[in-house]
Amino acid sequence: MNLRQKEIMHMLATHGEITIKALAETLNVSEMTIHRDVDFLQEQRYVYKKRGAVVYIENADRAYTDFYSDEKRAIGIKVASLIAEGQSVIFDNSTTAMECARFFDTEKKYTFYTTGIETASVLAEYGKSILYCSGGYYFPASKGFVGAQAEAFVSSLKADVCIIGASGVSLEDGITTPYPMHTPLQKAIITAAKTTILVCDHSKFDKSAMEKICGLEAIDMIVTDGALSDDVYEKYAKYVQIIKA
Repeated sequence: MNLRQKEIMHMLATHGEITIKALAETLNVSEMTIHRDVDFLQEQRYVYKKRGAVVYIENADRAYTDFYSDEKRAIGIKVASLIAEGQSVIFDNSTTAMECARFFDTEKKYTFYTTGIETASVLAEYGKSILYCSGGYYFPASKGFVGAQAEAFVSSLKADVCIIGASGVSLEDGITTPYPMHTPLQKAIITAAKTTILVCDHSKFDKSAMEKICGLEAIDMIVTDGALSDDVYEKYAKYVQIIKA
């Protein structure tokens, strides 16, 4: 999967369905090029084509971390290095937060909280640390729990740090997600932590999804990858601390 195809997948994961014409205009390539990319993605069963448009296939068995996996790994390593031994950390359901969970020091002790099933399975390997998991309604698209029970669990916490992902980051719309059920949970996670770290690869900047979680002022730090352009970095660094991994 090339970089342009990854961009197509990111846009589809955010919006669900996009016309071929809109993809061509956004990516500044011909519609014929988009058709070739989409044909490849359809062969891999990531999307399906219909008249003039492309539709994202929701599939709980798909490895979502395949998209921008190198970037997410770099972000995960950097974030884990920022957390001090003994601190308590909340992880949301995002794949980038899960990637952060992989790189904590196994010889140190932390207190972990999460609403994500796959994140919990990663954190369970840290034998010296304490792990708490929420219940709630299982949401297949993010492989984690949402709803009133998950929100109540998070609202009862007082953590040092939370690590959250997002589908879009923009100056106008703040931090956004395509899933309405995630919005109150994400807000509860941010409220429950002293420090909020947003983890997102460079493709998420200047993008907006349907539901606003919060403004940039609610975020203490953004950790992204080194592919973020200097122009975009400087634009956002006026409002929030940004670290490139």
